[in-house]
Formats: sequence, structure tokens, C-alpha cells
Amino acid sequence: MIIKHNQKGFYLLETLISVALFFTICLTLLPIQYQLLLEKKITNDEEIVMYFLSEELHKTMVSPIVEDTIIYNDILSTPVTLRYTTTTNLIKGCVSWRNAKQRLQTKCLYGKPI
Repeated sequence: MIIKHNQKGFYLLETLISVALFFTICLTLLPIQYQLLLEKKITNDEEIVMYFLSEELHKTMVSPIVEDTIIYNDILSTPVTLRYTTTTNLIKGCVSWRNAKQRLQTKCLYGKPI
């Protein structure tokens, strides 16, 4: 004699658990992916700005510079502010901009005039 058991409740429970597990994984991985993309953009923007600062500092090391502040709107999607200050034998160039997290970020390089 074969006894058949009703499996409808088991399949429903198995489906609910798998759907809950799927959404838990999605809701965990999507914010992590977003943060990774945001950090990648910040790092890329920083690389572009530092290259720009390096090139501008090389130009100012050749010619004499007066302390100045210049705002560039064509480097990133946000304005980039370049500031030159001079000390006794060094030129300090600093760039400031708002990164993808809307935080003010500043980086500086030093050069010795020729």
C-alpha cells in the first residue's frame, strides 16, 4: 500500500524561503556595488586632478608666479580651484574640488622654481 503525502505546503514554504534569500542577497549586494562605483569615480577624478596640478605646477616652475587662485570648470563636472602660494624656495600648488560624495577634497604638490 502506497501512502501519498500532500506536498503543497512544502513547495510554498520552499518558494518563500528562496525568494526571501534572493531579495536579501540583492539588497546587500546593490549598495555595496554602488559604493564601489562611487569610490572608483572619486579615485578617477583624483587622478585627473592630480595630473592637471602636476602639469600646471611644471608650467609655473619655469616662469615666475604670483600667488593666485584660479577656478577651472572644464576639468571635472564640478569646479576645480587651483591656488598657488610661494615660500622662500618652493611653490605650493593646491587643488580643491567637491568629490562624488559632495565632500571638499584638497590635494597639494610642491615644486622648486628653476
